[in-house]
Amino acid sequence: GIVVHRVDGSTGSVEDTVKVPDVNAAFYGIYGAAVDAKGNFWGSQIGFGDLLYVDAQTLQYKKWPMGGPSPTGGYGITVGASGYVWICNQKVSRFDPLTETWKVASVDGSGGCMEDDSGTLYMSGGNSSIIALDVETLEVKQNLLVPTYVHGIGIDFHGYVWGVTLSSSAYRVDPEDGTYETFEGLTAAYTLSDMTGFALYNVLSP
Repeated sequence: GIVVHRVDGSTGSVEDTVKVPDVNAAFYGIYGAAVDAKGNFWGSQIGFGDLLYVDAQTLQYKKWPMGGPSPTGGYGITVGASGYVWICNQKVSRFDPLTETWKVASVDGSGGCMEDDSGTLYMSGGNSSIIALDVETLEVKQNLLVPTYVHGIGIDFHGYVWGVTLSSSAYRVDPEDGTYETFEGLTAAYTLSDMTGFALYNVLSP
């Protein structure tokens, strides 16, 4: 199985440990993780593994096959202001913690994803684009074109969407008109995380 630790952010000491013996560690253990507004842990696995939930108060856990009855491969994970948990890859899978149900849409996706504060999920597209989806309908609202494939997706506090390549470049995209700026100087960048801090802020904001 796998183990989830809660670590003190100031001292680095382990505060709590949750053992999860019935999650198959062969799917790279827990590959991605995020927290919701109550501090609960959500973890995803690569491939057709499980979505794991750990309650911040009781430390009890639950798990669900990713994608529900029609499993879908996992890669990027994020939790948004909507309260939904998102698993992003070639498809986008939305988990509703209130009903414990999935909604899945086929998109030409690939890597990371992040939700803004206005009802849009942005995710990496497999064709050198950033895909914008409506968080409720999962319909594609727009494709923001960038010069090369971007793997990591982030949103900053000015509303720009960032796409980070796996090489030396990052693009800051204005979702209003699709224009972008290019930033160079990275070295084999690799991120699927909340690289701006906006995702955590977005979840915790009233």
